[in-house]
Amino acid sequence: MIKLGFHHLLVIQSIGQTGSVSGTAREIGVTQSAISHRMKEAERRISMTLFQRDGHRISLTQAGRRLSRSAQTILDEATMAERDLERMSSGFNVILRIGAACYAGFEWYPKLLNLMSEEYPNVSLEVVSDVSADPAALLSNNLADFVLSAGPVEQADIRAVPLVHDQLVAVMSPSHKLSNSRVIEPSDFVNETYVTHHTLPENGREYESIFKPANIIPKRVISAGRTLAVLELVSSGQAITILPRLSVKSQAVHMGLSIKPISQSGIPITWYILHKKKSSEEKVAFKITDLLKICLQELM
Repeated sequence: MIKLGFHHLLVIQSIGQTGSVSGTAREIGVTQSAISHRMKEAERRISMTLFQRDGHRISLTQAGRRLSRSAQTILDEATMAERDLERMSSGFNVILRIGAACYAGFEWYPKLLNLMSEEYPNVSLEVVSDVSADPAALLSNNLADFVLSAGPVEQADIRAVPLVHDQLVAVMSPSHKLSNSRVIEPSDFVNETYVTHHTLPENGREYESIFKPANIIPKRVISAGRTLAVLELVSSGQAITILPRLSVKSQAVHMGLSIKPISQSGIPITWYILHKKKSSEEKVAFKITDLLKICLQELM
């Protein structure tokens, strides 16, 4: 039997962010006494201490932090469900979500949205806020119906459809010593600080395609999580990175970054759209694939 309700989870999550009863009361829109009551009731129901005071500030205990992580997921899912119902009541029969790997850009989304509205006016296509080092996890965890990935996924229940061919490129500040080179060789990365989204090697990405065949590793590797954080570090001149050209091309122009091919022959990759094979919207899935291919080809 579930012992905590949504109102308890909301308080736990908010306390973790605001660090105070008054801040949580303002955020949720109830009185401070109501917040204090919910805090005590939550601890009583599960017989554990969830909150600890340090002067005027309140923080979560280890148990509270564990509940806060789950609360975020539960509340986000409830919010999405309510939004879906609102859209359905407004005339949208189907709500589909498209996500992307952490290194993917979203320049294609406005064009895809326009094309989808012409073909399927009763289908709402949303971009999920979550990005993932494991694109297939967005599908497996039902966070997305489609995922854009620079590489296939070998999973029995997932269909990976190729969209467009691209290449991995080196990205650096114009002031970087390698920016004067016409081509960057794998050996050039040995003495560099290398920044990436995460340090877990991915199929078809730089470790497998560049570093491993050349038997090299940059002297220092920094994990920055998101593309913007990666590019900000690159822009500062403190590091160099490797990204799919399609992901970085427009942002590199905006930030004044230098893009260089890797090796004389280049390092090819292919963009795929992933979706579950047994989808209730199979017809729409194939159409989205066709339209997304058009959008990506225009960006190449």
